[in-house]
Amino acid sequence: MRQLGKGHSVMFFAPREVDHCIRGLFPSGMASGGRIGVLDVVRWAIHGTCEDICHHLTYWAQQGLDHHKRLAAYKEYKSSRDLAVLRNAWLQSESQTLEEMYWIAPGTKLCHEINSIPSLSERIEQLGVTKLVDARMAEEQEREVNHEVEQEVLTRTWRPPRDEPAQHVTHPDILEFAQTGKVPEPSMHISPLLAPLNMVKALDSTAEWSPSPLATIDFMTTILHSDSMGLTGYLRPVNWILSSGSGKKSVVIVISPHEANTLLPIIRESNTVRLHIYATRVTYSMRSFSDLTFYSVPDSQTELWSAPAHVRTELNLFSGQLYFDSREEYEMVCGLLALSIAHPGAKYSEVDGFVPPMYRTGRSSPFTRSRISILKTLVGLRRKGKGYHLTHLGQVLNGKPLSEEILLGLLG
Repeated sequence: MRQLGKGHSVMFFAPREVDHCIRGLFPSGMASGGRIGVLDVVRWAIHGTCEDICHHLTYWAQQGLDHHKRLAAYKEYKSSRDLAVLRNAWLQSESQTLEEMYWIAPGTKLCHEINSIPSLSERIEQLGVTKLVDARMAEEQEREVNHEVEQEVLTRTWRPPRDEPAQHVTHPDILEFAQTGKVPEPSMHISPLLAPLNMVKALDSTAEWSPSPLATIDFMTTILHSDSMGLTGYLRPVNWILSSGSGKKSVVIVISPHEANTLLPIIRESNTVRLHIYATRVTYSMRSFSDLTFYSVPDSQTELWSAPAHVRTELNLFSGQLYFDSREEYEMVCGLLALSIAHPGAKYSEVDGFVPPMYRTGRSSPFTRSRISILKTLVGLRRKGKGYHLTHLGQVLNGKPLSEEILLGLLG
C-alpha cells in the first residue's frame, strides 16, 4: 500500500454475496450515489471488524477476569503461603451442570463478576456492549458440534485397461485327465501353475519352479493376446482344483469355473479324480483351505488325502494367500525363496533379503536369483490396490521376520 495515490491504484474484486451485504448494510444508499465505491467498501470492512470485536469480547473479558482472580490469589498467597488459595483461584471445573450451561440468562453471573472490576467494566462500556454471553458455554457447544462433523474419505478405484475376453475351451487333455486321472504326455494345454505358457517371460520361468501344481490353459487365459502381456490385472482367482493319486504321486491341476462345470458329471462318476474347492485366505480369522479337504467331489476319496506341502506352498503363493497356516509353512516359504530369515548367520544378502547360493547356511533353495519382485507384482495384482504389507506374506516379501508372538500363535 506504499505510495498509494502517487501512481498506484487499488481495484476491489468481490463476489455477488459481498455486493448484497454492502447494500444491505447501508439501505439508505451508497456513498457514491447508487454505485459501490471505495468509501462503501472501507465502511463495510470497518463495520465487520467492529462486529468481530463485539463477538469475541466475551472471551477477552473472560481472560481478563481469570487474570484478575489469579493475580489477587497470588498476592494473597505471598502473605499467607496457603496453597489452597491458589488452588481455588487457578483450578477451573472441566464440566458444568445443565443449569450453568443453558440457563435462561447464562451471562448474568459473568456480568456481575466483571462489574466488580472497575477497570474492566469501563472498557466494555466504552465499546458500547450491554450484553455478554458466557465464553465457556460457547466453547462447550462448539465441542459438541465438532463431534458431529463427519469426513468422507474419497478413494479412487484403479481398474485394468479394457480388453477382449477370451472364449472358454475345454481341451481333450483335461477331459482325458478327468476320465483316467493321468496327464497326457506331452500336453500343450496343461502346464506348471507358476510357469504357464502365457507367463513365461513375466515370471522369469525356469526349471527352478516345481512342476506341480499344474494349471490348464483355459484357467490361465482370460483375455485375448495375453501371451504377449504376461501378468495382467485379469488374473483368474483360484477356486476349483482337480487332483488324482496320493502322496508324492499326487497330481494337482487348477481349472477354470467353465471346466469345473463341464467336467462335473464325469467327476461325480469317477473313481480316480477329485474336485476340490479352494479360497485364498486374506484375513487372519479366515479358515484355511490349503489342504484341499474342506469340500470335494466325491467325498469318499478325500478322507485320507491332503495336498502335499510343496503343492500348498506354491498354490498359496500364486493365489496371493496373505497368512500362513503354521510355522512350518512360514519356514518353507522363506527357505524356498532363499531369504535371509531362513539363513541365519549369512554373511551377505541382497536388498530384498535374497541370499545367493554361495552364502547360504540353512535350507536349500532351487533359485539362483531373487523372485521377490515378481511375487510382489503378482500379489499386488491379486490385491487390486489394497494394502497387504502388514500381513504375514507382506512381512516376508519385505524381508522382515515374523515376531515371536505371531509364531507362537501359528504354533497354537
